[in-house]
Amino acid sequence: MFFIHNVSRYLSLIPIVLYSVNCFGTDLVGVYTLAEKNDPTYLQEIASYRATLESRPQAFSQLLPAVNLTADTRRLDQDISSASAFGSAGEVNFNNRGYTLSLTQPIFRRDRFVALEQSDSEIRQAEAELAEAQQDLIVRISERYFDVLSSIDNLAFAKSEVKSLSRQLEQAKQRFEVGLSAITDVQEAQAGYDLAIAQEIQALNAIDNAQEAMRELTGDYITNFDELGDNMALVKPDPDTIESWTELAIDQNLGVIAANHATETARKEIDLQSSGHYPTLDFVASQDYDSSGGRFGATKTHTTTFGIELNIPIYSGGLVSSQTREAHENYNITMHSLEQARRSAQRLTREAYLGVISGISQVKALNQAVISSETALEATEAGFEVGTRTSVDVVASQRATSEARRDYSQARYEYILDTLRLKQATGTLSIEDINLINTWLTK
Repeated sequence: MFFIHNVSRYLSLIPIVLYSVNCFGTDLVGVYTLAEKNDPTYLQEIASYRATLESRPQAFSQLLPAVNLTADTRRLDQDISSASAFGSAGEVNFNNRGYTLSLTQPIFRRDRFVALEQSDSEIRQAEAELAEAQQDLIVRISERYFDVLSSIDNLAFAKSEVKSLSRQLEQAKQRFEVGLSAITDVQEAQAGYDLAIAQEIQALNAIDNAQEAMRELTGDYITNFDELGDNMALVKPDPDTIESWTELAIDQNLGVIAANHATETARKEIDLQSSGHYPTLDFVASQDYDSSGGRFGATKTHTTTFGIELNIPIYSGGLVSSQTREAHENYNITMHSLEQARRSAQRLTREAYLGVISGISQVKALNQAVISSETALEATEAGFEVGTRTSVDVVASQRATSEARRDYSQARYEYILDTLRLKQATGTLSIEDINLINTWLTK
């Protein structure tokens, strides 16, 4: 059975007004805790789960005795116009009153027993869907958290590029003024600087958009985030074969589990609808009291009744048969949905597994690419100072360095997200994975 994993509420979150600045960074656990309380999608799933829990007591209530009390009182005014051998003519006024206390206890109601069993599969489906919603929240909040970090990184790289190209532009102007370079060097440096300024503006806008996307989940504006440190571990999936992970996904993927329970619910619906052909048997009892007046005097009657009531359906115009056929087709729909869930789980698992494997290699390769590009940039800048390289070379080298830094930063985030997606696809993702990632963040 699946349960909601609750995070310890140890992090105090202070409400933040739009574009205000936090006095401290917010880590991934803190953001997830906030989203867990405020994300409308997740809260809808919780409400839906709680509503589904009521299906069992409702179904069980149909097997318990039903007790009803009805009572009435009436005032009668009679005007008798002609006499008879049993009384005289004239006006008669009297009250009639009474009550009926009845009890019905189902003995055999096939549809109600089936509905009780069906409620169990509905609840199990809701449990799986709720657990799936929590895993989805973990992935969504992580994606948006690292989107913010990525946009912050891009702004830092853009600022660094602007600063470097600003210095380069100044040097190009000085060299042109003393006749050591052509005007084209100044123009190239100016073009590179202008492009860097445009990229910086774009990076600032990307941060605003990423923070807005985060607010959609948390219901609050957060502007300070803990950064991803250098202690991030690059760990291969265990087990290390894609087939093992695929088999695990078929067995434990929460979407597949929910689809399995939905199929069972639909199968029981066939039994429920076909129960219209079965007889019903109830135990009935009643206590009646009736007090009435009249021209012949008042009467009071007490009646106690016990009995067994049998109802045998003979013909309903084909309604039951039609509803049963409809339930069969709905069952076929759930079978196709189950197959779709299995295929989707396989695809997502294989994509995430390959993403983790390739991500490890990419992070290592791009880390080396950053080192190499920075070294090349230093050599190019030194060559420009002595006249062996042009400003075009410097601009191109600076741009390559910035791209290498961006790619390296993004590769680290994608590796983490692919790891989470792999566990999500196999139904093993939990808050502990968030706690682990949180240890890689720095204030």
